[in-house]
Amino acid sequence: MSDENEASDGLDDEWRDKLVAIGKGVAGAVPFAGGVISEVVGMVIPGQRADRIAAYLRELASRVDDLSAEMRDGIASNAEKIDLIEEGGFQSARATSRERIDQIVEAVSRGLNEDDASVIRRKRLLLILGELDDDEVTLLNAYGRSYAGLDRLAFEKINRPDPIGFQSSPSALDQNQLFDVGKNHLIRLGLLRKNYGNIKKGQIPEFVPRDGDFKHNLEISPLGRMLLKEIGMETPFDAQHGNA
Repeated sequence: MSDENEASDGLDDEWRDKLVAIGKGVAGAVPFAGGVISEVVGMVIPGQRADRIAAYLRELASRVDDLSAEMRDGIASNAEKIDLIEEGGFQSARATSRERIDQIVEAVSRGLNEDDASVIRRKRLLLILGELDDDEVTLLNAYGRSYAGLDRLAFEKINRPDPIGFQSSPSALDQNQLFDVGKNHLIRLGLLRKNYGNIKKGQIPEFVPRDGDFKHNLEISPLGRMLLKEIGMETPFDAQHGNA
């Protein structure tokens, strides 16, 4: 859409008015939220959220315009698709980057093309996305790009802390622990998985005391690849093989 259309669609002002009112109400309800805190709540935060929601709605509207007339007409009466749109709006309000809003729009748009059962199931991917921060999405994408050895430079742009050694500072230890929190979160959600290699029957992998785990490599899981595809970040492997 053109800048002129964006300026005249009223989304920014409408949402900003509503959110400013909410922000002022919250500030008034919290006794110690005075001075600069009250100003932030009443002006900065609502304004940012309005911009994010407006960006989400504009982009989603352009995607809906591309759907068939029959599919467009069915959205307003479909509870599951309405719920999907609402969830996308909630997540967009919390988004910290335009890239995240684009990812949300991509996932919601894909869901709107599905039947009821698939919409419910695909919403699970959007909910999983809502549990990830931008750093975790970037890390997951790096694992996706490196899957099957197709992009050996996938991790070059990842801001990884320096490896831990005997002379590492407390700050370096902290940075590694915080990095591992994100990585372990991806594992818990089933987006990354541990690959212990080809273990012969009756044998177990080598135990690494420093890691407190058996020796393994981390790789993206089928669910992780599906999530990346859902948000428009399909892995090179899936792009080549046409896998879901």
